[in-house]
Amino acid sequence: MLGAHDAAGLRVFSAAEAQDARTPAQKTAPAKRAIKPDTLFAGGIAGACARTATAPLDRVKILMQTQRLTSGGGADKYTGLWQALTRVVREDGVRGYFRGNLANCIRVVPYSATQFVTFDLCKSTVASYTGKDQPTIVQRLACGACAGICASFATHPLDVIRTRLAVQAELKGITHTVTTLWGEGGVLAMYKGLGPTLASLAPFVAINFAAYDTLKAHFFPQGMPQGPLYSLGMGATAGIIAQTACYPLDTIRRRMQLKGQNYKSTLDAIKTIIVKEGSTGLYRGISANTLKVIPNNAIRWMVFEHLKQSPYFKKLFVTFNVESAEKQPAKGRLE
Repeated sequence: MLGAHDAAGLRVFSAAEAQDARTPAQKTAPAKRAIKPDTLFAGGIAGACARTATAPLDRVKILMQTQRLTSGGGADKYTGLWQALTRVVREDGVRGYFRGNLANCIRVVPYSATQFVTFDLCKSTVASYTGKDQPTIVQRLACGACAGICASFATHPLDVIRTRLAVQAELKGITHTVTTLWGEGGVLAMYKGLGPTLASLAPFVAINFAAYDTLKAHFFPQGMPQGPLYSLGMGATAGIIAQTACYPLDTIRRRMQLKGQNYKSTLDAIKTIIVKEGSTGLYRGISANTLKVIPNNAIRWMVFEHLKQSPYFKKLFVTFNVESAEKQPAKGRLE
């Protein structure tokens, strides 16, 4: 149907005609992406909830990973998961389980939020170029890796502070830790261990997001709503797959964040640990980590999905477009 004519005799195209009248280049141009604040906030809240729920296991894991360095080469202070849990509460009380958790949550909220919103933005970018709703496994892995890299760069100093607070009892709080780090080397001290962090977390986040997104697309196609138990199960499965592949680099990352020049490089750390402690040294604390990763990842994905599906949560936010031109679309075109 042809568009109507105005008083001057000029024909005004309808929206459908204007869409069809685009050039081939315009039709194939990638769609504009949107930043979704509901995804940003849901990711941050989900990360804080999951991390707080698993803080005791995270503290024990870090203590077991780093004890060979903090003990000066002496006998292991923590010999097993249950022994470590009971020793921490005996020496520091229940509050010992949550030592450094405030710094942890301050780090986790932007870290988790950045992951979710970056992954969502990367997926929509890929879809706009490929014209397909569902990306391939490789594309999901690439989107997840980008999310992990962006989140790590943004929050690594907070991760260093959290590790120091969890391990070094002489540090009295976040402010004291920051001033101590600054005295050790300024900004560079804040980014100690960034190399192994990117090497371990980027693959972890990539595998985690790719695995969960693949499971979700298989069991709940076309955006079908999912119950919390399904989110828990898929989140736990994705976490187990990711942590099994990436745990050795996480151990190296923690050790390189400690005070002093313990290793010359990531490769030197791997060689030194294997020579002095055997290959099992790379997997110290993995039992605590496994018990932490399963509920942590499960809770994070469950809370995130619940918030994203909640109509009350959606009403709190609007979608902001990256390009302002998309905010005011043209009503028609004169010929």
